[in-house]
Amino acid sequence: MSIVQFTRRYFLRLMALTTAGIIVGCKDDEGEDNLPKPADIYDNYRSAIVIGSGFGGAVSALRLGEAGIQTTVLERGKWWKVKPEGDTFSDLVVPDNRSTWLGTESIAPIGLKVDFPEKHVGVLERIQYDEIDVYGGACVGGGSVVYGGITIAPEESLFQRVFPSEIDYNELNSTYFPRVIQMLDAKPIPDDLLNDSPFFQFVRTSVEQAKKIGLPIEYFASVFDWDIIKQEIAGEKTPAAIEGEILYGVNSGAKKSLDTNYLPAAEATGHVTIEALHQVRDIEQLEDGIYKINVEVLNEQGEIIEEKAFHCTYLFMGAGSVGTTRLLMRSKEKGLLPNINDTLGTGWGSNGTTMGSRSNLSEITGAKQSSPSSSAAYDFNNSVAPTVLDMANLPLGFDCNCLIYLGLTLDENRGVFEYDPSIDDIKLNWSNNGVPKAALEDVFNRLNAANGGENGVFALPEVKDNLTYHPLGGAVMGETCDFYGRVKNYSNLFVMDGALIPGSAACANPSLTIAGIAERNIEKIIEKDIVV
Repeated sequence: MSIVQFTRRYFLRLMALTTAGIIVGCKDDEGEDNLPKPADIYDNYRSAIVIGSGFGGAVSALRLGEAGIQTTVLERGKWWKVKPEGDTFSDLVVPDNRSTWLGTESIAPIGLKVDFPEKHVGVLERIQYDEIDVYGGACVGGGSVVYGGITIAPEESLFQRVFPSEIDYNELNSTYFPRVIQMLDAKPIPDDLLNDSPFFQFVRTSVEQAKKIGLPIEYFASVFDWDIIKQEIAGEKTPAAIEGEILYGVNSGAKKSLDTNYLPAAEATGHVTIEALHQVRDIEQLEDGIYKINVEVLNEQGEIIEEKAFHCTYLFMGAGSVGTTRLLMRSKEKGLLPNINDTLGTGWGSNGTTMGSRSNLSEITGAKQSSPSSSAAYDFNNSVAPTVLDMANLPLGFDCNCLIYLGLTLDENRGVFEYDPSIDDIKLNWSNNGVPKAALEDVFNRLNAANGGENGVFALPEVKDNLTYHPLGGAVMGETCDFYGRVKNYSNLFVMDGALIPGSAACANPSLTIAGIAERNIEKIIEKDIVV
């Protein structure tokens, strides 16, 4: 049964339509009232619609489905299902157009650049702004298909420096983070791989070097299936994760992305439908409070093959920091959602993301620096700003005596989006302040002084701070939205994804924080906002 909120405006709309002779309510043969419901008035009506299928969208879809709410997930990208042949996703070293969202060349920040003869709805999108490139997933499962699988909670004192006091860290850490970790089945690297496998020699070397300067180490929970990785090593599965496949999906199925857990579980409730290749253009709230979502149906070359309008009572934004902000700003500036307040587009941050490398090391780093990230070093006493080093992979195939890192710095730098009607899109006003780069160089200098080596390798000669895989903000909690993601001045419109996060996940990879806050929020929304 549909779950519908009967508002006063909806009642008045029905009365107006009835008076005009358009709708007539009457009794059926059993004497039951057959007064039309929204599903009778609107094509493609759903009680709830979720836009996007990343962490915020997938969490929302599952919990709505479990509550019995008729829900449709609209996802612009393709559903890439791992096949036994092991050829679902693009190769990492020589990528093809399956790697890239509607581009004519590969877009990874380092590695071989390849031209494509034809555009395709590939898994990874790069948005180029003036001073920073923003990367994100463009497929069913969103960023979970293209991220490193790192499932790590921020440290409490840093969390409290970034997030408003209304967000209870202890509640997240005791209830909602564990809920996400259990659902993802995320686990730390097993001891036998860590201690003995040549595929993790780079991890052992980087950990020992970090310990020499007193940095604490965490072997974090990862969504990679370590048993499948062992099967890859044994030759029983397609070599994928051990060959460095992360960025474009993993052909062995070793990555437990959202399309293997939250989203199938949502479908299994019987109340959730996932519509892939459905790109939302804009959103309007009608006079009766129902939301109209204008959608372009795409083929695999990104061409529009059909246009649709969906309607719903409850609308959940899960298109990611840039995607959600773009849709809300476009709709606001077109007068379709005019009452969103003027904080929309503010509070955007890169999560202090940097990439850097060290070379000419005396220690062996391993010919197979290709397996998933499994450890992080905490440099909270960094002289520039607190920083975390994720020990990343560099699948060269030979021992380069070098290491590559992803740095996450507690950075207060924030950007602002503005809508440009000439391109019907948003632009980012952002200026790199140099803090994340200086912080990563600071810890590199101490590592080199204690261990030997120098900064940079041929593939990454200097620290890069002009890119991020972790865009956050744009519709921030306590500003554009309340502390549960309710968009201010609108009923039944919710932001559930990285757009809600205030520019930083406090030196942590943000997936667990986004998903944990989404679990917290959707629980409260189902309890307080949805009328059965």
